[in-house]
Amino acid sequence: RIAHAYAGWSVSPEAATDAAHTALAETQAWLARCATASRAWQNERAELQRRMTRYGAHIRSQTDLTAAVAAAWAQYERLEAAGCTYDGPAGQAEALRNRQLCFAHAVYLDAMRYALQSGVGSRGSAIALAPDGAPLHAQLGDDWRMAPENALFRRQVLETVARGAGDSVSAWAPTRPIPEAELWFETVWARFQSGEVWGR
Repeated sequence: RIAHAYAGWSVSPEAATDAAHTALAETQAWLARCATASRAWQNERAELQRRMTRYGAHIRSQTDLTAAVAAAWAQYERLEAAGCTYDGPAGQAEALRNRQLCFAHAVYLDAMRYALQSGVGSRGSAIALAPDGAPLHAQLGDDWRMAPENALFRRQVLETVARGAGDSVSAWAPTRPIPEAELWFETVWARFQSGEVWGR
């Protein structure tokens, strides 16, 4: 759709060029900080992966997620301020990837925290632990209690907007119905070839 419907400029080429130069300068400044960093990119990656595995997997706790979100943003701010060491072009690519992954994991964890805080309970592939929940199994301790699902959230979708470091906003929105349409291959293919499928 982008190629067919938005072929022209929606902003001035000068504004796009200025934004690209700003982003490039900021990235080069961050890479320069990496030269004096005390932690390797591998250590930073391992830290965020451990956090995501421990707190963002199939067993979740609102209390634990609150602490994990704070730790995730602290790591991101440290990584932005100090960088991380690397060797060669492949290492540089991984160091840059760390910035994206670290930011993303903080936003995802915060969205999970918000969902549990909202009272969504256990749903899909995630168990929400709760002190007053139902016991998971007779052989597990008292810490293993599951909050029941709040079925009202089946008609809602969680939308999260990341606005910057430590600043993501989540909100529930009504789900949209699946469009009802008869989409036969031949008619859709004809609309695709004519460009009609892209709209105006």
